[in-house]
Amino acid sequence: MATSTLAVSKAPAPALTLVDANYFDLRRGKSEIIFTTHLGGRPMLTYNDGRTTHSFSGAEVSLRATELGTLVTVTLAATPDLEVRLLTVVLPQVRVSGAPEKLDVPVIFTRIAMSIAGPPLNPGPVETYDVKIYDGTASAVP
Repeated sequence: MATSTLAVSKAPAPALTLVDANYFDLRRGKSEIIFTTHLGGRPMLTYNDGRTTHSFSGAEVSLRATELGTLVTVTLAATPDLEVRLLTVVLPQVRVSGAPEKLDVPVIFTRIAMSIAGPPLNPGPVETYDVKIYDGTASAVP
């Protein structure tokens, strides 16, 4: 009995186009953080703690590239002669090819003690931190 072999030629798979994510939707319980740079490269961050929504844009959002990733920081509150409260999201570089990518990131809530003279007048740490892990997605928005 004769057998024949049929050669099937496969077209090469198209090259995967990867771009940097510019839209991050992060959640932890009732809390949500949305960060984007897709509107003309201008940074925008919205933080909802489950009760109140805070929105920041442009110069209100500090971006700092570090070995850990990009530190995205906003000032949540500043009370003279008492404290400054910051929110910092540590964002890794995320490459996407169309579909959103899942990620977990640390979010650091910092309290900086203040006094009318500058640094606190009592002993102890000036900065204290509360670190939470948020999960969500990163995507590229045109």
